[in-house]
Amino acid sequence: MYRKVRLVDIIRIPPQRLEEDLENVVAETLREKLEGRIDKTLGSIVAVTDIAEIGEGHILVGDGAVYYEVTFDAIAYKPEQQEIIEGSVVEIVNFGAFVAVGPVDCLVHVSQIADEFMTYDEKSARLTSRETNRSLNEGDHVRARIVTVSLNEHDPRESKIGLTMRQPALGRLEWIEEELKKKGRVDKAEAKA
Repeated sequence: MYRKVRLVDIIRIPPQRLEEDLENVVAETLREKLEGRIDKTLGSIVAVTDIAEIGEGHILVGDGAVYYEVTFDAIAYKPEQQEIIEGSVVEIVNFGAFVAVGPVDCLVHVSQIADEFMTYDEKSARLTSRETNRSLNEGDHVRARIVTVSLNEHDPRESKIGLTMRQPALGRLEWIEEELKKKGRVDKAEAKA
């Protein structure tokens, strides 16, 4: 879930940048320092949006830089368990599919893609079912539910977010549309009877 958060941090402005516009240098420094960083309580900081307040600068002995306490607004993304998300498949592997959700990639294990057995086709890099002949390819848009969240602040690439698509109204968006159309036909047939 995306959130707008107000944060406070202390940033260091090096001496060679002191002649530049302070607000621009502060904003740029915050972006370099924080964007893409993961925090267990906030999630991933996607963007620093506004500078609310720049405190008085302080100089430390032996360091020519100036340190400012800055209050700012940012957009953070934190995946929540049981949250329904939509994303696009970025990679298919023999054990599942990686789905880009906001700033993170999540894994849908092959056993969680559908209620039927899925086989991996290495040549075309896709997962295909035997019974209904449905396939999941790179670039497909899917709807899934988050079932596990393990964020790693020290190494964001090691964060693990698990998804499932084995429920009604989840899966590849085209599959969901097919089911709705099929259900609509069944409902109309029942209404006529």
